[in-house]
Amino acid sequence: MWNEEQSKRLVAEHEVMRSLAKQGSILEFETVGDPPTEYKVKLHGKGITRGSSFGGEVEYGDMHEFEIRLGYSYPDRPPDIRFLTPIFHPNISSSGYVRPEECGLDWAKEMTLDVVCERLWDLVRGAYVDVEKGGNYSAKRWFAEQKKVALPVDNRPLRDRGAPTAANVIRYERGPASGKSASGDVLYIGDETPTPQIPKKRRDEKDVLYIGDE
Repeated sequence: MWNEEQSKRLVAEHEVMRSLAKQGSILEFETVGDPPTEYKVKLHGKGITRGSSFGGEVEYGDMHEFEIRLGYSYPDRPPDIRFLTPIFHPNISSSGYVRPEECGLDWAKEMTLDVVCERLWDLVRGAYVDVEKGGNYSAKRWFAEQKKVALPVDNRPLRDRGAPTAANVIRYERGPASGKSASGDVLYIGDETPTPQIPKKRRDEKDVLYIGDE
């Protein structure tokens, strides 16, 4: 039986999943239980579904389904995860089972299901591949040797409904040194960067936002 703390966690996880689904066009899910202890999740996007024959052609799928089961030891132990549709990936077994530690998720009880789903989407689209930990040897060999398929095969993040950023808006963060990141959309402000003096606003002047330590 679930104790009170676990029941609260199950309710919280349901809210996390509902929020995740609203933030993107890729994920939808159904549940079993009240509060839910099982999730059947569908991901609508491009993923590699090629069979286990190494010489075969690459095949793609546009819908991928997996189930998440929360056992009585959750969240002290990770959920059980299994793909219900074909998927071809070194870190997913040929029968569809996923072990969090083999796909870069060092389980901790604070980890929530949205983090798990984001990693599963990365597996589907080939954004995350660890051939060293791969247990699916056919997929491990293919991903290690193939050079024709550019990864990821779907560039969208799972949360793809974020508000678009205006072209003339730069996100600022305080960092160890000034300069643009590799992505070009973040300007890191170093500790040596002086804080500008804020002049008095004239009546005919439009609103201006000054960025300082405050």
